[in-house]
This record gives sequence, structure tokens and C-alpha cells, in this order.
Amino acid sequence: MKWKKITINTLVEAADIVASVLFDNGIVGAEIEDNQNLTSEELKKMYVDIPKFNVDDGKSKVSFYVSIGDKINKNYDDNNLVDSSYMMSNDNIFTELEFDKILSDIKNDLEEYKNFMNMGSLVFEEKVLDDKDFLNKWKENFKSVKINNINIFPSWEKKVNDNEINIFIEPGNAFGTGQHETTKLCTVALEEIIKNGKVKNFLDIGAGSGILSLIAYKLGVNKVYAIDIDDNCEFNLLENLKLNKIENYKKISCEDNNSNLANFIYGFGNIITDEWLQNYLKKEKYDIVVANILAPVIISLIDKADIVSYLNDGGKIILSGIIKEKEDEVRRALQNNSKIKNIVSNADGDWVSLVCST
Repeated sequence: MKWKKITINTLVEAADIVASVLFDNGIVGAEIEDNQNLTSEELKKMYVDIPKFNVDDGKSKVSFYVSIGDKINKNYDDNNLVDSSYMMSNDNIFTELEFDKILSDIKNDLEEYKNFMNMGSLVFEEKVLDDKDFLNKWKENFKSVKINNINIFPSWEKKVNDNEINIFIEPGNAFGTGQHETTKLCTVALEEIIKNGKVKNFLDIGAGSGILSLIAYKLGVNKVYAIDIDDNCEFNLLENLKLNKIENYKKISCEDNNSNLANFIYGFGNIITDEWLQNYLKKEKYDIVVANILAPVIISLIDKADIVSYLNDGGKIILSGIIKEKEDEVRRALQNNSKIKNIVSNADGDWVSLVCST
């Protein structure tokens, strides 16, 4: 079965109308791309910090996917599909004649709208994908990343670099593939700290996919603790542990937290509010604490969770996920803590990391 991606070039103010025309003509689902900056109100609702790019050209692309072929019958053998999840309905599956008629109707309807408003060029682009391409197109965005002597590979890449550290990551629903500037900033800081002194233990707050914990482990840290507030990360984290051949791991929970014998310890909870997690983690002090999250959350970790108190004397704390505009806010929170001796700032694009000593 072949899939087609049809893209219509239009303007931002006309994108919703184009999408509506698609729906009116039987197309299910539309993808809208533009370069608009989010408003301050929209930014408040986001779960991540998004820098302003200021490249809005007023143009927009509206895309949809269709398959040209026979409808799926109930007895269709889906065991031979690479991934059948998208194939369980007949949405956007048309015969050649059906699609020719739909495409003609879409173009005619859009031409009608041009009588009332500026619709842009309305140039149609078409790209053909087969099943494998359709399912794996997103993988093009996940290339291997080299950060100093650390190589981060997506799980499907087999080539490794001898005499260097190789990390394999399964891109999933957890943040952390090595692509983002914030992860790179943390990785550079981690490697620098670990190579310049013996690090016995490491605490990763907001571990996500576990990428920073994996890096610390491969760099030779004796005991790694990976903590996240969202237990939806667990499946992805466990996949990554297996990919990297880490077998001596243990999960902690409020019911059972007896995992001191493991070298890689993970768990889920809110270090700001969950006493069981606080009590468990405070059983020892850490040579490195890392938090690659958001500036407001980092400030709460400093002010409310007092994560600086989790450090050994002479320990380091790495804070990232900080957009440049919020660096000063995080600095002020750190400067209010008498245990912090110095703060070093590093930047990559619109992002900042702060490395502090006690």
C-alpha cells in the first residue's frame, strides 16, 4: 500500500479554512506548519520553554496523508504489517478515481474562497511514501549525536565508535534523545566533572528517558539514581537500560525501596512533595545532582526541595533546561542559598546551563 503526503501552500490566516475544506471533502486529519511565535498567554500554557524565533513570514503549509488502494476488510491479516496501529480503519484510503474526485473538489472549493480573501499561492505538493517510509519517516529526525567523546545513537543504528562511549536511545514518549541543546550542555558538564575527579554517586532529577543517567553510568559512576515525576517514562527508560546492557538495576517505590545493592536505581515521584522519596534519597549525599527541567521547576527544587542539601561537600549541581530570559531568576534562587560557592554559566543557542559548587 502506498501513502501520499499532500501539502497545500497557503497563509497563516487561511490555514484553518484550508483544513476545513479538507474535512468537508472527507479527509481525516490535517497537519499545519507555520513560523508564528506563540503569544504570552499561549506560552504560559506550555510545558516547555520555547524561544522566540522571529522568522514569521506569514506563510503556512497544510498537509494530509492519503492511501491509494482498496479498503481494508475485516479479515485483513495485519500480522505482516510493520505496525498496524494506523491501519485499523479506512480513513483516508481511496481508490484512484475517488481521490481524483476529492482532490478536484478541494481545489475548486479553495478557488471559491480566493474570491473573498487572500489564500496565498495554493500550490499543491505531493510526496509518495510506502508503508515502511510512512511508518519510519519520523526517524529521519533522530541522527547520532557526538558530544566530545560520547556518542548517542538511536536504537536502529548499529555502527559504534571504538574507544569512545556509545549510548543507545530508543526515541519514545520520554524527553531525552541527545538532540536538544539542554541535554548537550548537561553532557559536556558531566563529562568534565567526572573525568576530573572520582564520582561515587549521581542523582538525576527529571530523568525522562534516562539519557543523562546512562551517560553518568557509562562514564564510570558507581551508583546512579534516576528519578522522574512521570511514571509514563518507565517503559522507555527500561528499553534504554536493555539497549545499553545495564542489568544491575532496581526500581524504588513508596511500598518497596530496598534497592541499595543495585548500581542503577530508578523511581517515580515528586521530590518536592513526596516524603517517602525525600527520605529515601537523603540516606546518602551525592557527588553530582543534575536537573534538566524547566526554570520554574528548578527554582522550586532549589527553594522548596532544597536539592543543594543533597550534595556532598565539594559536590556539583548541574541545572539546565533554562531559557536565556530566565537565567537571572534561577541565579537569584541559587545566590540565596549560602551553601553555593560559585556559579558557572554555559550557553548553547537560546539555552543556558548553570554548574554550581558547594
